[in-house]
Amino acid sequence: MIGAQALAQLVASLLVTIAGYTGYAIPGDPPVVRFVTHAVLEQRACQHPCPVLAFTTTGGEILLDMRLEVGVDAAATSILVHELTHFLQQAGAAGPAPVTCATWMAREREAYDVQYRWLRATAPNVRGLSESLTKLGPHPALPPCRGRASD
Repeated sequence: MIGAQALAQLVASLLVTIAGYTGYAIPGDPPVVRFVTHAVLEQRACQHPCPVLAFTTTGGEILLDMRLEVGVDAAATSILVHELTHFLQQAGAAGPAPVTCATWMAREREAYDVQYRWLRATAPNVRGLSESLTKLGPHPALPPCRGRASD
C-alpha cells in the first residue's frame, strides 16, 4: 500500500491535473483519503453487497478499497482520479442543496470522462491503455433517472 507522504503528493498532483481538465478550483484543504476493507465500502456506499471500489462521502472524505494498488497500478489510480473529481465537484458546489438524479448523473459522467482522459494521457502506449481499461471492466451503464427530468 502507498505510504502517507507519497499518497499526499499523488493527491496534490492529481488535483492539479483534474482542475486543468475541468476548471474546478482546488480548495485549500485536500480530501482525507482512507483505505478501508471492501465490507466497509459496501456498507457506506450500498448498504448491501456490491462491486464498489471507492466512495466519496458528502463530507468530502474518499474511501478506497484497500486491495487497490493506488500509485502503482494505473487502473487503480484512475479510480482515485474519479473520486477526486467528485471531491472537486462537491467543493465547487454552490451549497448543500440536495443533489437530484440528473445532477448526480452529470457528475458521474464527468468523473468517468476525467478518469478515462487521465488514463489516456498517462498510458505509455495503446497496449498499456488497453490493459488498464481491461482491468476496470466494461464502462458502467448509468441507469436513467425515473420520473421528471429534474429528479
